[in-house]
Amino acid sequence: MDDLRLLRELGQEIPPTTPERLASARNRLVTEMTKTSPGLTTIRRSTRRNWRLVFSGLAAAGVAAAVTSVLVLAPDQVGGEVPAARADATQVLHNAAAAALRLPDATPRADQFIYRRIQDGPSTYESWLSVDGTRDGLVKEVTGGESTQTLVPGCRDGQAAVVKGGQALPGRTEPCTPEPAYRPDLPTEAAAMGAYLAKHRSGEPGSVNSAGKDVYYLAGGYLRPESRAALYQAAAAVPGLRAVENVTDGAGRPGIGIAWPSTTANGPTEQVLVFDAETYRLLGTSGYSAVLALAVVDEVGRTS
Repeated sequence: MDDLRLLRELGQEIPPTTPERLASARNRLVTEMTKTSPGLTTIRRSTRRNWRLVFSGLAAAGVAAAVTSVLVLAPDQVGGEVPAARADATQVLHNAAAAALRLPDATPRADQFIYRRIQDGPSTYESWLSVDGTRDGLVKEVTGGESTQTLVPGCRDGQAAVVKGGQALPGRTEPCTPEPAYRPDLPTEAAAMGAYLAKHRSGEPGSVNSAGKDVYYLAGGYLRPESRAALYQAAAAVPGLRAVENVTDGAGRPGIGIAWPSTTANGPTEQVLVFDAETYRLLGTSGYSAVLALAVVDEVGRTS
């Protein structure tokens, strides 16, 4: 069984992962490997995301098929006046799309960083990831009162620093491909976004284990307003979703949820994306994760 297939199957039984968790886990893995094998100080860097995560939900291919007839609507045409508490899932997502189009629009510079502060289960992460993937970033993790930080090396001229114990090993590099924290080429129309999700799905063609997590992953990062609206419009065209009232995200913030049909090793279930019931901003997932801060900053360490 190849590594990607194994990860997909494991993903059916675990909650959504994050770039921050992956960076921290990769560092711990390298540290443990070098404890037992002194001569082994490098491992292949994981492909950090490619905007793919495995979410037990609907088929991304179905997203593309569903949105082929969806029109991109102006802010005053998307959503309407239906209160969130009485809206269905489609209405909530259209409201979220309309709200996204009213957000300030700014294109990050290549030399900037995407700052995020998230809660992911029992852990809280702060991350500064390079907009174009060439500059060194940082992830700070706090779990159970213990704090660690991990360098996220930028990829320059095809080489990146080897990290051990959260720090770069002097003079040691490995081959790499830049992993941008911001994607300027994401679609700005619903149909094109649906096709993008299908092409970059985290599951096999026709699999039910991809699109919901893919949508959450994209929505939890920095998107320009038109791309964020297109993402929600694409999701709104998917059949089988339902609105869930009186839910809270991983930080305990109340909102309205969008339940995605899901299948785990224990059978059918649902995963719930939580939106603020007034602003329609994505908050996180029900009872587990929360996006606490998201900004474009000029340097590592800054939060605004």
